[in-house]
Amino acid sequence: MTRRVGRYTKGEIAELIRMFNDGYSVYKICRNLNRSQKSIKNNLIRLGLIDGVITPVRIRDKSVEPEEKYSQRSYLYGLFFILLFTTIFVVEPSLNILEIMLILIFYD
Repeated sequence: MTRRVGRYTKGEIAELIRMFNDGYSVYKICRNLNRSQKSIKNNLIRLGLIDGVITPVRIRDKSVEPEEKYSQRSYLYGLFFILLFTTIFVVEPSLNILEIMLILIFYD
């Protein structure tokens, strides 16, 4: 059985207050109401039945779009440099840095 989520109904609030006043533990209350212990504790604090601080809820703001890390211009610059170096290495292979490094490593 899945836990209930969302706001408490008036009946659930009345049942929560009654069970708390009858001495039920938070665990038994959450089991009977099918809610989490965090939810039960926060509502008891909200109702003023116990002292404590309400656990903050993480709010995800869906209106904020993530920033683009790279712009279209930076992609074009990268493409330009790749094409430029590829052309240079094909036309003049002696400038190919990778080839020079491999020659130094393996033909020593």
